[in-house]
Amino acid sequence: MIKKYFKICKKTRWILYFFFFVLFILGVLDLVIPIYASKIIDYLTNKNLSLFVRTIIILSALFLTTNLFSYFACKLYSAFFRDSFIENHKMIINRLYDYNDELINIPKGKIISTVNIDAINIAEMADYMFNVLYNFSLIICMLIIFIKTSIVLGVVILLVVIIYMILANKLTKKSSFYMRGQRGYQDKLTNLLSQLLNGIKEIKTFNIKSSLNEKYDVLRRGWAKKYMLKRKYVIAHNIGLKCMMYITKIILYVVCASLIFNNKITIGIVILLINYFNNIFSYAGELVNDPATVRNYNISLERVWILLENNENDTIYGNVNNNYTDGRVLFKNVSFSYKDTPTIKNISFESIPNKITVIAGKAGSGKTTLFNILLRLYKPNKGSVFIDDIKIEEYTKEVYYNNVSVVNQESFLFNMSIKDNLSMVNKDVNKQIEVCKRVGIHDLIVKLPKGYDTILSENAGNLSGGQKRLLSLAKTLLTGSEILLFDEVTSSLDSGTTKEIINVMKDLKKDHTIIIITHKEEMMKIADELIILNKGKIVEKGTYKSLINNKHLINLIGKDKLA
Repeated sequence: MIKKYFKICKKTRWILYFFFFVLFILGVLDLVIPIYASKIIDYLTNKNLSLFVRTIIILSALFLTTNLFSYFACKLYSAFFRDSFIENHKMIINRLYDYNDELINIPKGKIISTVNIDAINIAEMADYMFNVLYNFSLIICMLIIFIKTSIVLGVVILLVVIIYMILANKLTKKSSFYMRGQRGYQDKLTNLLSQLLNGIKEIKTFNIKSSLNEKYDVLRRGWAKKYMLKRKYVIAHNIGLKCMMYITKIILYVVCASLIFNNKITIGIVILLINYFNNIFSYAGELVNDPATVRNYNISLERVWILLENNENDTIYGNVNNNYTDGRVLFKNVSFSYKDTPTIKNISFESIPNKITVIAGKAGSGKTTLFNILLRLYKPNKGSVFIDDIKIEEYTKEVYYNNVSVVNQESFLFNMSIKDNLSMVNKDVNKQIEVCKRVGIHDLIVKLPKGYDTILSENAGNLSGGQKRLLSLAKTLLTGSEILLFDEVTSSLDSGTTKEIINVMKDLKKDHTIIIITHKEEMMKIADELIILNKGKIVEKGTYKSLINNKHLINLIGKDKLA
């Protein structure tokens, strides 16, 4: 666990080294201060004024030093917590960018919890880990002093401390186990809440509030059951173990009284032993609770570790740094299987600049898989994909994605201004206006109350589907990519908006390589080359006119729709 922790916090761990040194000094002071405090009692009893004054001065200096080092410890830990959270949050977010379809299989609630809560827990974890080491060291030193004063008393307290910690550890493990169950239900509740927020319209439309509440009730009851089971062990820990400590304290008083009557110890030593006794059980309680907290936080550590160290999603990039590509795309004998199920089989085709290549086929024919391979989301099992006769794996990440961009069926825009959305790709305002004019969205934007500063609502709900698609296309053009991919971009759009997008594409092919996947006949008509897929194989190639009587095109579109 510690190994993983320091690997995740590698950029901030140097602060912990200074923190450890300051804790060591504080530990020594915690041992020394009670000794001088007990001597004051003896000097007062013996009426030794000079030694009393000297000890008061030393004790004052020790108090001042303790406060000073406590201040340093607080400042160091605050700096570590701040920097650690920022770095961990940054690492997790950057790692999420590397996930592909696998991210869909991880509940949103769990991801949100990992990014926000787990990143904080990991930052807090260091305090508890160092506290374990600190408390353990002090308990050992104090027990040695007890044994030196009275072997019998020292052994009794040692045995009680061991029994106390064993019982406390069992109880906290049990409560930690049920705490983990609580956390699981919290994740499910968060995930369900996320779905509720995304589907609020459907919930109202289909009147499924009662059904959804039933699911909430099941999860809430599950959470409550785990909580009550956890509390049972927490109560046993808080009440039962305190009783054991009080009985041991009575034994300490009796033994100390016997030692005083036999003139073997002084009142000052008794005060010291009582002080140490209280500290031992206080530290022992922390020594049990802190590891339990560390175990709980270790859940966060493991979740982040799995997210960061999952190499299955890593994409390997090369070192070809040529950013001036012609945009010639070649699929050569490409095959791909998803979970041992063949998706595309031995696909070969070429798409060249200033041409529109349209890939058509029924759902499940392999169209999207081709795009995922070209976007480097999937790696072919066989064959290769080339851009300008260079395998796509050989390009650097930056160059590759500067030259290949996609406009998806569902246009994603952030809940921020239009200008800010565009600036995430290119901050040049003049360039933004230029591309918006080219795709035909500029006039609409300037008519909005705040123009380019208009804030888009969540999922750009204040724009129509066609407007969102055009704005997404503008974002894509701002990348400067030579190769533009269009994934069912006219799906769910009316005929007027579809014509607008078709006109934009005809214009864009003058200086781009365009590849479209579609099931719409209007898009097939503008193809310089139409490729028809069926069950993962290319069954026909040609122009729309040359394939108009082809059985595969007829099966795809329907004979009554062909024109």
